[in-house]
Amino acid sequence: MSLPDQVWVMGHKWTIEATNDDWLDDTDSWGECCSRKRRIRVYTKGGGSITRDTLLHEILHACWNILALEQKEEEERVVNSMASILIGLIDDPRNKDIVNFIIGKTNDNGPTTS
Repeated sequence: MSLPDQVWVMGHKWTIEATNDDWLDDTDSWGECCSRKRRIRVYTKGGGSITRDTLLHEILHACWNILALEQKEEEERVVNSMASILIGLIDDPRNKDIVNFIIGKTNDNGPTTS
């Protein structure tokens, strides 16, 4: 799965990098968010849904950092839960209309993404 090379998080540009097997073995982690370098790393060989969940997870870490939320001990639990919830919402075909509405794709001449 090919990752985008950047993401804009709350107006800040973050680079995205795919990692390799050696990195996974060394860190025992599917992803990493480095706030100092504004860089997100994701192991992509785990499969599409794992990669997407991990990327969203790391983007949420970036949001946490930008918002300067203080409860660091809660960060991993909250980010992990929110990423899984959001991927579940997005992937459920019964939510197609709501997902399209949220991302700005509507059939009523409303906002659309470009």
